[in-house]
Amino acid sequence: MTEIKESKAMLEVREWKAAAWRTVAHLPLREAIQKRLADSAKTAERLGLKYAPAKRAPVTMVAETKAKYGEK
Repeated sequence: MTEIKESKAMLEVREWKAAAWRTVAHLPLREAIQKRLADSAKTAERLGLKYAPAKRAPVTMVAETKAKYGEK
């Protein structure tokens, strides 16, 4: 079996992802997502990047039928 060595950069990325997960692991999913998005917005602002939060559609529609998602 051939082993593939991961680059130092890939190992760093994996550690960053693990660290990011640890900061929200104790939170419920919705709160974890909100925290990650808020942290991302702060980082973008700090770096001087333009950041526009996504706008949510008032109702999710099923394209083919125009029915509201989740309705029968």
